[in-house]
Amino acid sequence: MTVEEFLKLPEVEGEKMELIHGEVVSMAYAGFVHETVKSNLIDIVAAWLRQHRIGRLYAETTYRLVGDALAPDLSVLRNERLTPVTKDLPLGAPDLAIEVVSSETAARLRTKIGLYLEHGCKAVWVVYPEARLVETHDANGQVRIFKQDQILEDPGVLPGFSTPVSAVFEGL
Repeated sequence: MTVEEFLKLPEVEGEKMELIHGEVVSMAYAGFVHETVKSNLIDIVAAWLRQHRIGRLYAETTYRLVGDALAPDLSVLRNERLTPVTKDLPLGAPDLAIEVVSSETAARLRTKIGLYLEHGCKAVWVVYPEARLVETHDANGQVRIFKQDQILEDPGVLPGFSTPVSAVFEGL
């Protein structure tokens, strides 16, 4: 299936859909743990972006990649990538994609990380609520793991950003 065909599909209530290598991937909406972690990340990243004014935070926005359409749980577009808002999907990957893992398979997650990075993403954060850790992947292939008692930083995409990993999982 092409991206154009995918974009013409009707929305299905209660499902999030992505197009990966021509295949429509349907994911049920996540549970309360997933949404709590996402809410914490929105609070943390949005507050930082309000202070530093380097970009905007988006939730479940679909990005149009060459042959694929992915919708990370959260994403950041830096100011230089922001264009006037149109009805079209943003082209290319976001500068930062954040995926909160709930039911996704490891293989599909690896595919998505690769697609984000291949299409211009500076970093992908993969958040594991059950393990209480955050894994960051950057465009140079470096993978870093931040545990519950550490400070999450990613100077390549958000220079000066830092937060305790425990804050990401607050309330769980």
